[in-house]
Amino acid sequence: MRVVPSLLAASLALVLAACQPAQPPAAGGNDAAPPAAPEPAASTGAGSETLYQCGDLNVRATFNGEDAATVVIGDRTFAMTSERAASGAKYGDGQGNSFWTKGSDDGLLSLKGKPDRECHAVEATEGDGSAGNAAFRATGNEPGWLAVVDGDRPGLQVEVDYGERRFDVAKPTEGADGWSGKAADVANHSTPR
Repeated sequence: MRVVPSLLAASLALVLAACQPAQPPAAGGNDAAPPAAPEPAASTGAGSETLYQCGDLNVRATFNGEDAATVVIGDRTFAMTSERAASGAKYGDGQGNSFWTKGSDDGLLSLKGKPDRECHAVEATEGDGSAGNAAFRATGNEPGWLAVVDGDRPGLQVEVDYGERRFDVAKPTEGADGWSGKAADVANHSTPR
């Protein structure tokens, strides 16, 4: 009858071993919890978008999987990659700016040289300035890009290279074949460093 307890102990050991992570934890000893997925306000094939109120700032964060996020604050765009965090999902741009989500509704915005701001997810409502009046919005990555077609008046804004370059077609004209216009490369628009 000693065989049954031995088999039971061996089976239990195998089951527990299968529950261990495939790779040992990093040398630092800080186990990072898997990032919490933010609740999207809008979703495209390229990522999910959440709007936050961070102190006096309206922040739009587009999460591209668990590896990257594009954070837009006014006319500034920050292309961020994931960073190690004890909890939540933390993203940084390597220039001292970071956005750290904690759960689906809260976060912390750190801008270089500025005090940290606590963030809370907000719902986008038409006309309140956070959702904008865009008739169409699209995002992508590798490299990151964003395109917005205005809803109030025809216009197109495109950001490419993770926000490093921006093109604006402010006043397109309607012709027989649709809309056309000239893009101005806003050369001085770049990610703050």
